[in-house]
Amino acid sequence: MKDTKTRKIVRHVILLILALTSIVLSWVIWTNPARYERAKQVSSEKVQSNQVNRDKGDVILPTQVIYTKGEQQELINNSKSSLPKAAVKEISSWKLSNITRVSRGNKERFLDYATLSHSLMLKYPSNITGKIFNSIYDQKLNTNAEISQIVVNVNKPNEFFLLNDATYDVYQAKASKQDLKQLRKLIKQSDSQYKVKETIMNHNLINDYQTAIKVPYYSFSVNKESSSVFTANLLTNTDADSIDTKKTKDGTEYVSNDTTKRLLIKNNGFVTFNNASKVNDTEESLKRNLELNFYQMKQLGVQVDNMRYFNFHENNHEIEFRDFVEGFPIFNADGLDTIKVAHQAKQTTTSFSIYNLDVPVPTSKSDKELPSTQDMLDELKYSGINTDKIEDIDIGYERPSTTKANSTVELEPTWFIKYHGDWTSYHDLVS
Repeated sequence: MKDTKTRKIVRHVILLILALTSIVLSWVIWTNPARYERAKQVSSEKVQSNQVNRDKGDVILPTQVIYTKGEQQELINNSKSSLPKAAVKEISSWKLSNITRVSRGNKERFLDYATLSHSLMLKYPSNITGKIFNSIYDQKLNTNAEISQIVVNVNKPNEFFLLNDATYDVYQAKASKQDLKQLRKLIKQSDSQYKVKETIMNHNLINDYQTAIKVPYYSFSVNKESSSVFTANLLTNTDADSIDTKKTKDGTEYVSNDTTKRLLIKNNGFVTFNNASKVNDTEESLKRNLELNFYQMKQLGVQVDNMRYFNFHENNHEIEFRDFVEGFPIFNADGLDTIKVAHQAKQTTTSFSIYNLDVPVPTSKSDKELPSTQDMLDELKYSGINTDKIEDIDIGYERPSTTKANSTVELEPTWFIKYHGDWTSYHDLVS
């Protein structure tokens, strides 16, 4: 009987506490609804951003696949699914071990491996490290080597090579648990092929198109990201009321209360984010920069389905991520479709745009014919360009500088040339 009375008293006390808590919360929300809505919005935006976060293996990914059969080489694509991603997934199920260098600094030997008959080659637009390779391919190779290409013999087991075109070094790893039939199946599933010959230009392994080729146009809708996405994701652990917001002639600036984080969203849609909250990490390795800068890019919360690791600028430790279509990079004179993250001792600077390519839409244009590699280089030389100073070349897509939400942009295929450190379209150079 006594226990029953005690339980009743405890139950009444709990109910009274819950009622008082509810009254207090209601009073807080009623007296300061704006702060409640802001907090709710920040929470909502962070949940939304998590839905578009990508793994390293989705961004630090090979962009092109070359299949070699005898003397013939082809750049192959699959318009229905990502061929590079499927190849990475398959290789990740193998076990690689006992890596050794089989060639060092020999251009001819390097090309022998790059053109190995019955091989599949995965090409990165810029070097990755052995440790980054391990994390993406789920391996435990003991190497600090940098890697620009991966070559696998699809007919003969245990022929797996890692190449570095900057040094002409070639490494071989022992491969077990291979299912080469799966790689051969991926090759058969390709629905577009461009005949190429792998050659060297200024320590870059390039696709030499020996005849004119036809490349399709693409169209995409344009999406505009809300500024609240960036304030929620980049001004992390900052109370909504402690963010100082001010209008400038260039746009709107958001500053954290300790002034370590500054976010400037310009009127033209370009964004600069400076983060000086972490100043102790001064390691300059490619691996560390890739990891830190990828994490910072990931924090943006923007759509990066077509975004790939594109380049590492060693002078300012800047990693450049760029949109790709069917293995070809997208270029824009104003820097659209590019995210740049520079990690330095005192701050990290991130540059990007609020206007991003969203979903592909049908285009009425037929394929565009582009000149062969040699014809293009001859035309540049005729126009007065010193072709000996060309650092790299690639076919890519040129995007117009349309910064309007819910609009459609057309991507035009053309040659791009890296000249004096900058990527420039073929027609801009010849004109």
